[in-house]
Parts: sequence; C-alpha cells; structure tokens
Amino acid sequence: MLTKRSLTQFIAAFQSAPLQMLPAHDVIITAACECAAPDSLKLVWLSNTTLTCNDGSPAGYYIRRGTNNHHWVVYLEGGGYCWDTASCSARWRRRPGLMSSSRWPRTRRAPALLSADPQTNPLWHESNHVLLPYCSSDMWTGTRTIRRSNNSFAFAGRLIVRSVLDELLQLGFAGRLLLVGSSAGGTGVMFHADSARRSLRSHGIRVAAIADSGWFLDRPQKTRRASSADKMARLGHLLWLGSPPTSCVREYPEKPWLCYFGYRLYPHIRTPLFVFQYLFDSAQLTAEGVRAPRTRAQWDAVHDTGSAIRASLKNVRSTFAPACIAHGALARPEWLAINVSGVSLPRAISCWERRFSRSNRKERARCAPRRLVERCTWPQCNGSCPRLRDPRTGEEVALAALLQSFGLDVRGAAAAMGLDARALSRMSRAELLPLLAPHT
Repeated sequence: MLTKRSLTQFIAAFQSAPLQMLPAHDVIITAACECAAPDSLKLVWLSNTTLTCNDGSPAGYYIRRGTNNHHWVVYLEGGGYCWDTASCSARWRRRPGLMSSSRWPRTRRAPALLSADPQTNPLWHESNHVLLPYCSSDMWTGTRTIRRSNNSFAFAGRLIVRSVLDELLQLGFAGRLLLVGSSAGGTGVMFHADSARRSLRSHGIRVAAIADSGWFLDRPQKTRRASSADKMARLGHLLWLGSPPTSCVREYPEKPWLCYFGYRLYPHIRTPLFVFQYLFDSAQLTAEGVRAPRTRAQWDAVHDTGSAIRASLKNVRSTFAPACIAHGALARPEWLAINVSGVSLPRAISCWERRFSRSNRKERARCAPRRLVERCTWPQCNGSCPRLRDPRTGEEVALAALLQSFGLDVRGAAAAMGLDARALSRMSRAELLPLLAPHT
C-alpha cells in the first residue's frame, strides 16, 4: 500500500532527479571509432585462432597501456545471450554485431571505467585498460569451439577469457588485476574470478572482481509466452558446453545451470567481489515479462522483483544496490552520480579496494560501509536514479500517470487542490510537484 511517507520519498526523488529508459535488454555501451583518439583502445586479435566468435570470425580484445603498470582493469562486455536454435537465429538476424567480429573497428572509444580521463574515471584512469568485446552469446562460460554445421554457432566465451589473460601475461602483466563486467559480462566475472585468481597467483598477481548488473534470479515468468529463466539457463548450458565453477556444480550436480544465477554462485566465490545491482533491474524485469509497468498489478510485480533482489543480496559482503529501474552502470558516464545514503558508487568501490589492499587501518576505518542497500522500497525513490522513459515511445513517464499507477487517487488529490482531474493529469512535472508535495 502506498503510505504517506513512501509517497513523500517518491515525490522527493522526482524533485531532485529526472527519470531512464527501461531497456528491452542489456546493451553494448561502448562506442566505436576508427580515429586514434587519446581515449581509444587498440584492437588485438587472439593468437589462438581456434577461439572464435559465434560465426567463426576471430576473437580479440582492445587494450591501452596506462601509466600505472601494476594495475590492470579487464572489462567483459555484456549483451544478453541465446540458448537454442530459434533464439540464436533471431539474435543473428537482429544483433549480428554481438555474434561476429567482422565489423570490429581498429580502435574503440573507452567506456567510463576504462577512460584515461580522470574526470570521467577518477578511480582507474592511470591503469592499463583491456576491453573484451562480447561475441560468444554464452555469458562468457562456453567451451564449444567447433561449429557443428553451417547453420550453428561456436560458443567459446570461457576459453576466450582464459586466452586473453594468458596473452596479457606475455605483455609483462604484473601487480593487481581488477576483473569487471556488466550484465552478461557481470555474470561472466563471477564465473571467472576464482579461476583467474588461481592461475595468476603463481605470477604474483592479486585478483579482485566487480559484477555490475549480472546478478540475475531464476524467478518465474509473469507471462505464458516466454520461457522461464531456469529453462533458458538449462538449454544454454547444454548448447554452449557451459563450464560453471566446479565448487558450485558440486552443490547442484543434477542441475549445474543453476550456477548461472548470482545468489546461487556467490557462496562459492573466494575472490574479493563487489556486487553492484539495481534493486529493480530492468533486464530482470524484462526477463519476467514486465517491460513497461503501467497498471497497479504491473507495479506490484515490480515491487515483488525488488523484494526478491533485495533478499538475494542479504549475504553479500560488499554490495551497492540503489532502488532504481535501470540496468548497467560502470560503462555509463552517469556512474559517478549514483549514490546510496549519500555515498557515491566511486567512493564505495574505492573503499572496497582499500580493504583488501595494503592501505593502513586508519584509512580503511574512514571508509564507507561494505553494504549499501537502499532502505526505501519504492522504484526511483533514490534521487540519483537514471531517467525513466517509456521504451515504446521514448517519452519521459508522466508523473501523474506514474503516481496513479502506484495507487494514488489522482481525482481525490485534484479535488483537494481545487483542480479538475483532467487538468491535473495534463500538468508537467514542474507544475505538479509544488502542488502535490504539500498534500502527501
């Protein structure tokens, strides 16, 4: 039920921050360029030519050496996945750039977390930056290297990550590795964190990981038309010859695909891991069949998902979870502004890094809490949330309509303000908020 206090929080969020698009799925954030821009990454093809993208084109990575040779940030891109012949064929028709390297440019502009600009990337602008483009459609866990026929695909994501790390060692890789990924790349980070730590330990390299929006749940669909997350994970696991961490598979020997879901995999991860997750993750909502909530029932479904994500994070040691409807943060410029309880995301990550580094005890004591989970339970109650727009029209969601879908009696509110309900519904946010706030 919409209480006076929660509605006041909700209104305050609209006053302090505009609302983001509900994406239909996770997307590639980084932009391509053929120019040798100062903030660009250079393409390198893998020397192991047996490891390919889905269509058999060569796999590779983008790299730029920084001034701090002892700190490396390796970023796994996201972009969804496919799990059977029909979904992979549809993916090939609609998003071939996520299945092939045939059009990769020689250089790519760096996303936020790989930028060399300290204003854009205050944490790691001096680091060595490596971007792994996503073209295996397997959440970075596949080991199928041979295409079975002209109409099928290879799925070698897990092997590609291993090969890239091996090649970085040959470049004089040393110091500390921060493995980061967004969406499907965030899930991939959780798969690879421990294996990377074990393989690099003998070289004196310390490994930590950040999973951005890769914490998916195996919740049932809200509609009958789409497959369940559990079914898609099972089919994908078989198609990709998926290889989740052995320690997790031991817990689910009959259903190893359950290890694709963050809350099931997390207890088996030993590498320091920071989990960023929007409580109302739009990709999770889409997977459950809730794309653009309009009715009270749809908003109730959004709340259910938020409650489930919140509960699934309860045992995560280091987490940052704003109450926003959005997906993916670290590759976007607005990552600097996101905060929970006044603590920004960059500050939370910086404190997390200090805890397992050699910084002194006093410095660590001044840091932010390990767990920053939004207390407010309503979507967009956080003033730093990205803009919320209707994905079908691209227009910002009208405040009156949104409040009505939350259960507010717009007609009653209009009468209390001496206004006609139709006139109130046509008001802009700037006009409506000053009138509505005193009555909440």
